[in-house]
Amino acid sequence: MTMRNRAAWNTAALVGSAMAGKLPRYDEFFPAEPVATDTSPQTAAQLEAALYALAASWGAEAPPGA
Repeated sequence: MTMRNRAAWNTAALVGSAMAGKLPRYDEFFPAEPVATDTSPQTAAQLEAALYALAASWGAEAPPGA
């Protein structure tokens, strides 16, 4: 998300400079995102669930009993 916001702002800055010459600062448009407070490692169950979700998004089917 942040990369898309930054790319949009940079595009607007380039176009705005060419057209009007004034663009508010990036931080005025997109305030800082909150920082995650839970930085503990994933459990095995969380990792497995994430991997099954990723595989499903790629079109894989879960084995029976998973």
